[in-house]
Amino acid sequence: MNIKSNLKYIWSGIAVFSMILTTFLWFGYDSENLQNTIYVLNGLMLVLSLPCSLFSVLVVVLANHYLGINPFSAEGIYLSTIFLFVVGLMQWFWVARVWSPNESMFQNLNLLDAKVD
Repeated sequence: MNIKSNLKYIWSGIAVFSMILTTFLWFGYDSENLQNTIYVLNGLMLVLSLPCSLFSVLVVVLANHYLGINPFSAEGIYLSTIFLFVVGLMQWFWVARVWSPNESMFQNLNLLDAKVD
């Protein structure tokens, strides 16, 4: 099993579950346990999409400073969950193709191993 290919599917499952729980929060099911669960799932999404997810940390900090959105309020949960979802989608399904393509970018000529007839 290739762990790098499995991370994409693990992140996808966590992200979809986090978005479903965020819609429950959106429609008025306000519970402290639900918010804590979304915080944990957001933390997992942050870790699993780490290089690109640092940008979402910056956005949440700037939204807290300039817009006054508390990261631990319902609005902060919406912002961080949706932003982590979008940034993770970009990383795992768009940028990952450039970082580690399945096939080599160059054709191997095998000049040293060629047999001369």
